[in-house]
Amino acid sequence: ALQRTAWDYSSILFNTAQFQTVSYLSKEESQELLQKPAREILEFDPLVLDKAYHWTHGQPLLLQSLGATLIDQFNKTVREGKPRSSYVNFTDFEQAVDNLVKTQNNAAFADHWKNNDAATHRVLATLAWCLDDSAYPQIDFEGLLYKMREARLDLPYRKDVFDMVQRLADEEVLQKTELTYHFCVPLYRRWIA
Repeated sequence: ALQRTAWDYSSILFNTAQFQTVSYLSKEESQELLQKPAREILEFDPLVLDKAYHWTHGQPLLLQSLGATLIDQFNKTVREGKPRSSYVNFTDFEQAVDNLVKTQNNAAFADHWKNNDAATHRVLATLAWCLDDSAYPQIDFEGLLYKMREARLDLPYRKDVFDMVQRLADEEVLQKTELTYHFCVPLYRRWIA
């Protein structure tokens, strides 16, 4: 959005701003971000670290929210006087993921959702409902149009849908692989669904 603004000659940013892409963290960076704040408190199962990267695709705010949720879960159990290991296992992780998905105020998702119009919501909702992480992880453009018609969420102009999908890919919300699209952050798909 900032780059588009910078190309507008009436913008204060026109011909003065330099842009750098800030994207997702690598798998190693994601693991460090999740482990470092809790290094003296918690020990993470390697499967948890792998799944955290998979579900977040290295989105920093989401990883921080996930880490904070795991620490909060641990602290709550300790405060209640229940026995608790410092080892974060897959069950702990799934509970934290469920908490993030159920939190409608999750800034990592809610801000993107609020900053888009109803037509984009239709596209995102259709993608979220028809894709999953195993059987149907991706869909092509024609399949998306078919699913939108099937769910009665279709839009009048095919070009509008194509432009939205391209914009979502440019924003790194969707990833285009050959002729198909899927969510960069599987947890965002799960939150929308």
